[in-house]
Amino acid sequence: MPSSPNRSLLFHLILSGCCCVLWLVLSSSVAQAETGEKYFLPLPPDKPDHGLFLSLDARWIDGSGYRPIHVSLITANGKPAPADRRVEVILQPNALYSSPLPRVSQEIKLSQGKIGEASTILVPQHMLWYALSIEVWEDGRKLPELSNKSLSMANINSRTAVTEAYPAMIVFHRNAPLRDAQASWALDQANRLDSGEEVEPFPDLRILFNEQTVPTAAPLKSLFAGSPYQAVAALRQLPRTDVLPLSMVPDNWLALSSADLLVFEWQDLETLQETSPEKFAVIRDWTNAGGNLLVWNSGKQGPSQIDPWFDQTKEAIPHQWDKFLLDAAPIRDIGLLRVLRFPHNNFSGNNQGQYSALAIQNGKLIETAPNAGIATGAEKPLNLATREMGFGKLTLVQENPFPGNAGTWERIFGAIGGSRLAWFDRHGMSRMRENLGFWDFLVPGVGIAPVTTFEVLITLFVIVIGPVNYFVLRAISRLNLLIITVPVGAILITSLLMIYALVSDGFSTQTRIRTLTTLDQQTGQGATWSRQAYYSGMASSSGLTFPTDTAVFEYEQSPLNESVGQKRLSWGKNQVLSGAYFRSRVTQQFLVIRPFQSKRQLEIDTTGNGISVTNKLGTKILALLLVDENGTPHFTSNLNADAQAKLQPDVSTAVVNIRERMGIASMRVPDGFDRQMYINQTRHRTPRSVYLNIPERNQVEPNFTRALMERQYQAQIMNSFEALGPRSYFAVVQHFPETPLGIDGISPGEKSLEVIQATW
Repeated sequence: MPSSPNRSLLFHLILSGCCCVLWLVLSSSVAQAETGEKYFLPLPPDKPDHGLFLSLDARWIDGSGYRPIHVSLITANGKPAPADRRVEVILQPNALYSSPLPRVSQEIKLSQGKIGEASTILVPQHMLWYALSIEVWEDGRKLPELSNKSLSMANINSRTAVTEAYPAMIVFHRNAPLRDAQASWALDQANRLDSGEEVEPFPDLRILFNEQTVPTAAPLKSLFAGSPYQAVAALRQLPRTDVLPLSMVPDNWLALSSADLLVFEWQDLETLQETSPEKFAVIRDWTNAGGNLLVWNSGKQGPSQIDPWFDQTKEAIPHQWDKFLLDAAPIRDIGLLRVLRFPHNNFSGNNQGQYSALAIQNGKLIETAPNAGIATGAEKPLNLATREMGFGKLTLVQENPFPGNAGTWERIFGAIGGSRLAWFDRHGMSRMRENLGFWDFLVPGVGIAPVTTFEVLITLFVIVIGPVNYFVLRAISRLNLLIITVPVGAILITSLLMIYALVSDGFSTQTRIRTLTTLDQQTGQGATWSRQAYYSGMASSSGLTFPTDTAVFEYEQSPLNESVGQKRLSWGKNQVLSGAYFRSRVTQQFLVIRPFQSKRQLEIDTTGNGISVTNKLGTKILALLLVDENGTPHFTSNLNADAQAKLQPDVSTAVVNIRERMGIASMRVPDGFDRQMYINQTRHRTPRSVYLNIPERNQVEPNFTRALMERQYQAQIMNSFEALGPRSYFAVVQHFPETPLGIDGISPGEKSLEVIQATW
């Protein structure tokens, strides 16, 4: 028998050996899913010299938004950490045909006494990644065995799945398998079905996937043939589609920002709000921020039962639901989902394949004739109900719509709205194509060369340095000094022109903000969309700071062509955008989206003679049009924070007042800028987007007037700012505190516009 110390040493050696063997086994078989991979570091033959193992799971749908990367740290010996360890993880994705993507960093703390620690790093994505690099630092030292310059992302359809026009979708279901078990689960369920054994209840997703997925040269019929569970097995060929269990609903709504459509069965959504309210809140925030939520099997009482879940109240607050039969669903505008159903379209021709409608007949998957863009009849009658929620949309299907047929899903997509399902149309911008609307939203008075001033100064310089200088020197018999006075004068005037240009723009940061905030005062829930432009004479190295619950999308003129340096995003208590995100003497624009819960409100008193309000919104109200419970409008203006005022029933000048304010702040190109001339002059530059085989390349261009916030602006203008109906108001304010700005203490500049659209 060995002595006690020897037994202890032997035990540790065996434990370490087991851990190493297990790690080598895991790292030798990379687990690949529908897109992205899962890695274990260090890769063989490296050893964990610093006593840590690291796992990185980058599997997620591809789309414009934030991609969640799951990172875990584990002690190499399997024992609790003897002291706190703080590790900085830096991720750098790489994509074809794209300017450098951001370097994203986050600190992960492995606390004393813990064996492991897991964290999620949100990485901005707008292109398919072909590789991902990782750097791990501790106490200023790089851990080389946990770092890797090129981890393959192994996108299977890397040239045919890039799009912002087709909806990226996640189906959540209680019986969905974990990613690592998808293929084996589908095979097991198919075998049980064939042998007559009991199978787990699960929707047949094949027709939905065929209607939602970008058509490629690889026909989906061959992937879906067999059992209804083949849709899950085919996910690795569908990089913009996923099926996940309820446990994988993220903890931050930003992780869902690349999804255009989420699908839940009623029973699952009910389970989520009862057992995991924090995850249900993520779904609520994502919907409020502009997402599209489809719930099926909701039953006849679905609308009245679901409202309290989202309102966080015991009783339903009345909401206006549109209820209709499936055959009455609008199908006029379902975006490129219809355009690319036509035979011989450009995208299908480039892919040597085209869309084919699939159907289930007598339990068999068959291919039907292309419908040439004409809607076919639905498989069965369905009852639908829809309503707006903040910037998002809830769609309930009373019955089970699966598997359905092409007509079924075309009408459901029509009920949601094709322009809502397309990311570029919903946001009014693209992260892959040129955004000429960039020039419509510049900061007034900065960044423009003072041409007239320069012409006057240069003319005076030529006169002084030429004839005046010559005659003066000749008069004093010093013409030999011309060799000195001319270059000195040139240096002096050039310096003065540069100083003038610097001083005229200043050294501070100037902004222009255009914001629409929706607010439900009864629940305190709201969401804000804000287009923000920044111009800094001397940009701070600290960058721009936003809360961690805020989506920040860079609005660039040419997202794939602008190689202007390294962008850096750092996650901590806030998200900090620095480096090329915030540069000196360059106008940079962002679309900022944030759902929120707030106690700020407009206190409304209707008990006396007329209506009086107290401003508890935390900002000055410049103009307010309020509609009472009888539908009668009232108006006031210039109401300071915490001030009280009695509203005026005469609103004849109120609408004119608000229209004038909105007209001054309207988006338009600067004076003297010729958009067509600019387009003609830049045609020789080949944008990298032409190399992308994307469906929308030859279709409608991104246009910010189509963004959700602009559509609501336009609806208010057309309805004299009374579109919300009774018990609502439309307020033009200075700056609503729930709308985050990138720099603390900065005020919205000239031609800014901030509006709160609320119900009370």
